Amino acid sequence: MSAPSDTDGKTTPLIHFARSKNGAGVIGNLKKNLETYKGQKTIHGTVQNTALFTANAAQFAGLMKETGGDINAMSNSQVARLAILGVSLLFQLVVYTLLLLQGKTYVKKEEEYERPEQREEEKQQLRTKNKFAIVFSALVVALNFALTQLN
Repeated sequence: MSAPSDTDGKTTPLIHFARSKNGAGVIGNLKKNLETYKGQKTIHGTVQNTALFTANAAQFAGLMKETGGDINAMSNSQVARLAILGVSLLFQLVVYTLLLLQGKTYVKKEEEYERPEQREEEKQQLRTKNKFAIVFSALVVALNFALTQLN
């Protein structure tokens, strides 16, 4: 059985992949989603996000090493940088988690649900996760811009 196209109005942009009862369907959904154009864009974005995460973690570690980890010995600028880096790292972890949850999401065809409104509920949950990921990503950008102003 082939999946209907995205243009027929009966599917979401996600790939339809049967779930198994042992949980292998989640991995299958991730693999199938990665084979799409949108999945490839997500991979590229994740690589860029990983580079930013790594750079922020290195700056955080460097600042801690430079000051010996003693916050009392830090200047106000160093404390501000440390705080911004810490919050940025936390928000990036939130974004990674939200994107992982989106990647494993499986939205079936309308006729596969027991309740007709269940599909819309799942789609709405996916949209909500996406909105939160966008907000946290924007906050990460703002924090990193503020960080450049402190250097």
